[in-house]
Amino acid sequence: MSSGERFYDILFEMSNEHRHNLMLLLREKPMRLTSISKELDLTSPEISRHVSRLSDTGLVTKDIEGLFSLTPLGGMVLTLLQEFEFASRYTEYFASHIHDGLPTGYVKRIGELSGSRFIDSIPGFFRQIERVITEAEEYVWLLVDQFPLNHISLIVEAIERGVRFRVVEPRNRVFTPDLDAMAPEESRALTSTKIIPLVEQRMLDEVNVYLYVSDGGCVTAFPTLKGENEYKGFTSSDEASHRWCRELFLHHWDRAEERTPSPVVEVKRGQLAKDAVSTSRTVVVGRERPDLDAQAIQDAVDNYDEVILKGRFNIGTSTIYLNKSVTLRGEGRTNDVPDTKILKTGWDFPFLSQEYMFLVRGDDIDVTIENLHVEDFNGTCINTRQGNSLTLRGNRITLLSGLGRGLSFGAWGDHVVGMTLGGYDISGGVPGGFLGGILVEDNYLDFALSYARGGFITNKSLENEPDYRPDLRNHEAAVCVGIIVARNLGKVVVRNNVIRNMNARGIVVFDNWETADIEIVNNTIVSEVFGVYPYNNPMSGVGILVQSAWTEPRSGSRVEVAKNKITCDKVNYCGIAVHGPSMYQEGAGKLESCAIRDNEVVLKEGSYGIQIRRSDFTEVFGNRISGRAYYGLQVSGSDSRGGIELGANENTFEDNDMGGLVIKEPDGYSDGHVDGRMFTGEDGRSATAHVWLERHSRANIIEVKPGEKAIDEGEDNKIIIDG
Repeated sequence: MSSGERFYDILFEMSNEHRHNLMLLLREKPMRLTSISKELDLTSPEISRHVSRLSDTGLVTKDIEGLFSLTPLGGMVLTLLQEFEFASRYTEYFASHIHDGLPTGYVKRIGELSGSRFIDSIPGFFRQIERVITEAEEYVWLLVDQFPLNHISLIVEAIERGVRFRVVEPRNRVFTPDLDAMAPEESRALTSTKIIPLVEQRMLDEVNVYLYVSDGGCVTAFPTLKGENEYKGFTSSDEASHRWCRELFLHHWDRAEERTPSPVVEVKRGQLAKDAVSTSRTVVVGRERPDLDAQAIQDAVDNYDEVILKGRFNIGTSTIYLNKSVTLRGEGRTNDVPDTKILKTGWDFPFLSQEYMFLVRGDDIDVTIENLHVEDFNGTCINTRQGNSLTLRGNRITLLSGLGRGLSFGAWGDHVVGMTLGGYDISGGVPGGFLGGILVEDNYLDFALSYARGGFITNKSLENEPDYRPDLRNHEAAVCVGIIVARNLGKVVVRNNVIRNMNARGIVVFDNWETADIEIVNNTIVSEVFGVYPYNNPMSGVGILVQSAWTEPRSGSRVEVAKNKITCDKVNYCGIAVHGPSMYQEGAGKLESCAIRDNEVVLKEGSYGIQIRRSDFTEVFGNRISGRAYYGLQVSGSDSRGGIELGANENTFEDNDMGGLVIKEPDGYSDGHVDGRMFTGEDGRSATAHVWLERHSRANIIEVKPGEKAIDEGEDNKIIIDG
């Protein structure tokens, strides 16, 4: 018999499950035929036939006492088959992952990983890496495609325990500067007096296997066919697996080069006491891969109190849910723009269900989102529903254009929203919001970055005509809204934000409970794009709109709109509008405490500087209105509906400056819309003025300067000429 024939004979005999199991039994101890039969639950004749075949092949022998045992050849064959058995157990994984860079000797020994457990989820894989680091007492060795910044806080804690680190990275992914620059707060705490060099770092041209090894356990993974780490692999703590991983790391370590000299990481033992680190913190590095980035962020916000995002992230069509207290922030700013970038991609259009990038909802949670640059999203970027407190600070939310995005409402258009503040628990049907308060400050929003390259809405220049209305049903334009403040119970402060190119509403406040206290202060709102006339409104867009009840029956809240600067360059915009209810159910009512003060409104070809409609007791003072508009102030109401009185009563307009406002002369557009709502007039001839008090106005106090025209069609209004 040739050697080739013997090879195939052995493979044939071992391909039988019963014979393989029989040999595994005999590897433990010699056994008689009856014992083997009982263990394998086979008849004695079957066992006799199997041991006969194995004996003929030289794998099994029988002694004079009738005990069967493995021959030396049989033991060798089982050992060699261990590698094949391990690989065949995970055929799907090894068929899609590369092991070409693994030294041949380690491929032949890969069966030593047989005691490992396969991890097929990214969060599970990360948790095993954390376990390796947190349970280490002496050392942690890392052979990685990039330094694991998302575990930096655990690494620093391990260094404080005296754990020594060795790190091997690819040459082209080495971070500079070193660990000292990767975790700002923790690493600066490592400037100690007792010097213990605990981190050694080297680099290779390529890393073709990923190892996380400590004295307590190990995690290993292989690259995908694209050469990427998808964070799926094997974890173990048994001696054979541990030895394989440990020796493989040292094989690479011995061949790696010293990385570029960098400051030695120094630690003073015990410097960071447990009670000094009251919150857990992690750093997540963007991979620009939806299959990795979304899950990595979600896992971080679910498990840490502070999450720092570094680099660029693509979360695909996913939503990040914040349902526990957490601070989520980007790392670094350049020219006052956040360095951390995040975007969504991959949605279909038109979109018929609501989509968010971030959704905040949880019982009594405190959430901060700051210093992130969102470059693309669909629907609403940040949606908040319920919690204790919320802070949105220093974020940048931009789109080249709102087109091709947003929740589609048919004739009402495709809605794209930067931030929605407040809300309620939909599942429970009870009020939610944030009783501990909401602070939104120093954010920048712009939904028409493409304006400089040709405009936001263009249709043969028809959009320059005041009668033009974009076809929202057919997606000619998106309805873009910067910040929505809705359904709140407590304090809301929106201040020092820059909101550009919202063609519907810069900031809109509506449906808040009467306990809410809302401040819209020191914001800059600029629109250089054509408005979309949302909800069949005669105004193309509004810089700031405050309304008591729009979608739900509310009586409104205290609202202060102060020291904002609003500039609108296109036709038919309104600077600031205050509206009463537009839905008429029990519980709906008017705003009764709204102050509009010290704002600056600049309109190029506007409709109204400030509009008060169906609202009472609004105080308008100290504002400056300039540019060109048909009316500086319009006060209007409507007939009562559903038992709700809808006049505009007892509002005050005092100490405002309209000296820089040019009132446009009546024209074809105004003459064509004399309806008592858009324009006043008689017999198809319109009239324009600094102030127009419509017929449903009553007992308003209006102060104008000499030479300013006021039209009073209401009842018991008082017009005072100042000076």
